[in-house]
Amino acid sequence: MFKKVAVFGLGLLGGSICRGLKKINADTRISAFGRNPVKLEPALKDRIVDEVGGFDGISLSGVELAVVSVPVDSSIEIIRQILSRRELAPDAIIIDVGSVKEKIIRSVERLDRSGQFIGCHPMAGSEKMGFEYSRDDLFDGSSVIITPHARNKESDIRAVRQFWEALKALTIVITPEEHDLIVTYTSHLPHMVASSLVRVFYKFKQERGSGDFGAFIGKGFLDATRISSGSPDMWREIVALNRENILAALDRMIEELGILRNVISGTEAETKLLHDYFYGAKSIRDRLK
Repeated sequence: MFKKVAVFGLGLLGGSICRGLKKINADTRISAFGRNPVKLEPALKDRIVDEVGGFDGISLSGVELAVVSVPVDSSIEIIRQILSRRELAPDAIIIDVGSVKEKIIRSVERLDRSGQFIGCHPMAGSEKMGFEYSRDDLFDGSSVIITPHARNKESDIRAVRQFWEALKALTIVITPEEHDLIVTYTSHLPHMVASSLVRVFYKFKQERGSGDFGAFIGKGFLDATRISSGSPDMWREIVALNRENILAALDRMIEELGILRNVISGTEAETKLLHDYFYGAKSIRDRLK
């Protein structure tokens, strides 16, 4: 669908987009840009991209789609830079992959060419970062949330949906505000809880002194804390841009832990309440995909 694509940032998501596009059509011409072009050489060697360059040597001539796949803070600067380029065609589309949408969109929507930018958030990825972990099927069956704003054209929104669906993703269109609120509870709060759980365990381990606790760590603990291995810099940016929603979610989490604590500290006659608490959580979880 897009014959010439520019990708800014070649980590897990950016690299997977390039791999997926080349799998669909090897003739798609892909230019990759990064802060350190040397780090992009493996993608060029593997023919995942056709040319590489630094952010200071960007050329957007003929580009039909630009994909910004860098940390959220940096993406705002790059999106603004792309929209200001004279050689950018008036019908070219710019998308991003950031996990916070409202503040990104609000920062660019007043620019003259802001209608060419459409926010996106693929609900795919891993705690492992970097091009070396990218793969061509990363988006298969995953959701991609598209968050257009008032200046976007319906035809461009359709084109963006078709782009992600060509990568076998499922697309949903909602407002940026609604997106940020929902992912607070499905993505951001879980990371806060996982990080807190790791820290609580570590403090307990320190209090116990020397000793190997490895034999006591099962799959449940590893599954519950896996996401805490994500990039600290990325999560610092996410929290900074979605602070109010995350604080409200943490208040709810603290309240819920208080409810659980009260049930646990109750009398024997209240053990049914404890069963009901766990049963309710299990029933909800079992209905999730």
